[in-house]
Amino acid sequence: MLSENGNFVKVAARDDIAEGKPRAVRVEGHSIALFEHEGNIYATDNQCPHMGYPLIRGHVKRGVLACDWHGWSYDMEGGGCFTGGCDDLATFPVDVRNGDIYVDVGSGGKKRDDAHFLLLREGLFSHDSWTLSKAIAIMLAKGVSEEETLEIMVRHMVRHITTAEGFRSGGGRVATYMHGIKVANMYETDDRLIPLMVAATHAAGGHNDRPARQPLPPPVNWEKLENWIRIFTVDKEWEGIEKCLITARHLGGHEDKFIPLFLDCASEWYFLAASRNLIDLCHLAELLEQWGWDLTGELVCNLSAKILGQGRGRPGERLREAIQKVEELEHIFDDLPQQKSPDSDVARSDVKFDEDKLSADLVSGDIDTIFDAIANVLTAGVSIDAIATTMVMTAADRMARTPVNMSPGWWDLQEEMELAANVRKVLRFGGTKVAARALFHCGWRFYANRWLNIRHQPISEAKSTTTTKVLDEDIALDTIIDGIESVRIQEIGRRTREYLNSGCSAEKLIHEMGQCILKDDNGEELLGTIHIVDREWHYCDTHPARNQLIVGLARWATDVRRRTGNDSAVQTAHRFAKGETATELYE
Repeated sequence: MLSENGNFVKVAARDDIAEGKPRAVRVEGHSIALFEHEGNIYATDNQCPHMGYPLIRGHVKRGVLACDWHGWSYDMEGGGCFTGGCDDLATFPVDVRNGDIYVDVGSGGKKRDDAHFLLLREGLFSHDSWTLSKAIAIMLAKGVSEEETLEIMVRHMVRHITTAEGFRSGGGRVATYMHGIKVANMYETDDRLIPLMVAATHAAGGHNDRPARQPLPPPVNWEKLENWIRIFTVDKEWEGIEKCLITARHLGGHEDKFIPLFLDCASEWYFLAASRNLIDLCHLAELLEQWGWDLTGELVCNLSAKILGQGRGRPGERLREAIQKVEELEHIFDDLPQQKSPDSDVARSDVKFDEDKLSADLVSGDIDTIFDAIANVLTAGVSIDAIATTMVMTAADRMARTPVNMSPGWWDLQEEMELAANVRKVLRFGGTKVAARALFHCGWRFYANRWLNIRHQPISEAKSTTTTKVLDEDIALDTIIDGIESVRIQEIGRRTREYLNSGCSAEKLIHEMGQCILKDDNGEELLGTIHIVDREWHYCDTHPARNQLIVGLARWATDVRRRTGNDSAVQTAHRFAKGETATELYE
């Protein structure tokens, strides 16, 4: 760059550019490609909008510039993309004066201000993780509206799940979307890309044709509809449930009754072995709470109907025995005092109880022992929140100690922890009786996991370490992260426990571990656990065993590294959004 004249900047001599011999120049920190074609000079962004390959390595024919990597092609003059639809190429005005080439960077550039929204929509329909990563990376780099971006994801997810997914996959998509948004909120700027990208991939997919569902003709009222919903839940008729819900919305004035009714139905004993129902419905409740009925109403009616009206096989002998046992305890629920969610401002005073005994009973492998233990602490006045904490800590301790030289059962242990933590949400959205019944669903989950055969240890005391020396926090943190990435599974638990027992920052460790886990291709599996551990670390802030939450997460994150992944797509998307992709390698 030698001199300036108005908005134009001198970038090269005219003789430096020849037909078939393009040249890249740096202008205001950007790589600009200069071409001579059919006697004219053209200036474009040197970064291919697809994946950032230098366009000076492409070829030109009849005014069309094609990238040599993936073949995407562009109008050299206007920048329009022939291949991707919305990935237009930035072009810049050129002036040749007195044998020199001048480029006006300020007046050129991107052709579409809404390019990131168009890319996002394209990625959501194509289910292409690269396009989604690129769109979100641009959003983060340019500071465009995150709320509008998330709204596009939700709107697309509503139609996709409603028209193309069943209850299991649909519930899983909503859950992963919500976990992704919440984990993203743990981070700032660039570190938000991976969880947001994971959320977007679970909102993505095609839309099928589906006629609009019409409400039932009058006369109907809420009492009739509620009764029919309960009957259709028993009879496994999801379409009837959806029809009733659409009718109730049409009547108006009853939408606040939907979520409590869903959770009440899902806590019935014939759903005892379907523990994901309560989890997925709570995620749906949170989605509704955040985005409102106008945006999510179709999904709420459709997915909840599919969950409640799902097909169920005939229960086996042990499940029938468990259902019979818990039906005998049904009378205790009507006498429970009303309890507030732990998220409320109401102070809670808990009844003292033997937590270690309850924990030991939960993993006893005997259904009578498990259910009697839960019933005993409930009738003794122990709060649902305190019982949920014991269940969470029991699951966390098991995750922190499960053997890894055989099948460790990570998913089963994660579901123990997630279902127990979810009881707090059930209490908030569904009330005391439903939350109390949810505790027995958790009890069944512990019983179903008896095959893990992890020896019980008391959870009422902090786990000790072989050293109490003061550690350098940064060095100790780096050692843990390196241990995860190097798959040193046999030592990662001890290192993590030493770090926490020495007083180093748990919040910093969770933050760094989350980034370490998610940057790997397999990290998506642990997205929900990252959120649960972060959330429960704060809920269980006075519990002596809460370090086991992070120890268990570290061990699972290390064990999953046995399957190799890579972070190239995410890193490329970051660099792309900043104009720092492959062009840097060739200049």
